[in-house]
Amino acid sequence: MTIIYLIRHGQASFGKQNYDNLSEHGHQQARILGESLQSRVGQFDKLVLGSMLRHRQTLENCLNAMQHAFDEDDLRIEAGWNEYDHNDILAQLGPEFCDAPSIERWVRSQTHPKKAFESMFNRAMDRWIAGEHDDEYVESWQHYQQRIRQALSNTIDYAGEAKHVAVFSSGGPISVVSQALLGVDPSKVMQVNWTLVNCGITKLVSTGSRLFVSTLNDHSHFEGKDKALITYK
Repeated sequence: MTIIYLIRHGQASFGKQNYDNLSEHGHQQARILGESLQSRVGQFDKLVLGSMLRHRQTLENCLNAMQHAFDEDDLRIEAGWNEYDHNDILAQLGPEFCDAPSIERWVRSQTHPKKAFESMFNRAMDRWIAGEHDDEYVESWQHYQQRIRQALSNTIDYAGEAKHVAVFSSGGPISVVSQALLGVDPSKVMQVNWTLVNCGITKLVSTGSRLFVSTLNDHSHFEGKDKALITYK
C-alpha cells in the first residue's frame, strides 16, 4: 500500500507581476508543514514535484524542516502537476485583464474591489471550463484535466512499492484528482479548489487494485497558535 501526500504549495505572491514565488508567509507555512510531517511521517520514500518555482520552494522549506536530506537525484520533476495558466485565462476576458498591472488598475477602479475581483475570476474560469472557446487558450480545460490524470498515473508507476510519496503541486491539480476520485460533479471542481489551504495535505491511498482519497485538505498543522497562517491563494 502506498500513501501519496498531495501537498499544495505555500502562499504565493498574489497580485504581483510574478505570482510564481512564495511570499514570506508561504515560506513559513512550508516550514510549519515540515515540522508536522517530521513527527507524523518521518521521511518520504519518494519525492515528486511540479516544475514551478513555488513547488520547489515549498519542497525545500518543508524537507529542511523535516530534517529530510535530499539531492537533485532524489527529485522526480513532473510538469503534469503544474497549475493552469491563470494569466492566460484572465487575459481572454478582455484587454483590461492582459497582465497583472492592468488587472490591479481595474480592481482599484471598482466600488467593491474584492467582490469585483472574485466575480471576474469566476467568470474567467467558467468561460475556460465551459470549453466553448478552447482555441483561444494556451491550454484547454480538457487538456488540463488529461495531463493531470497522466501525471497521477506516472506518479503511481514511479511510486512502485514505496510506502510514503510526497507530491508538491497546486490547488487546481489536487482539486481535479479529488473531484474525479470522490465523484464530485465536474462543474463543482473549482468550488473544491477555493477551499484548499496553502500547504494543506490531501492523502491518496493506492493499493494496486484501488485508488481513493483518505484525507482532503488536512491543515490541522495550522490550528491553535498557527491559525493565522491559514490562507487560500
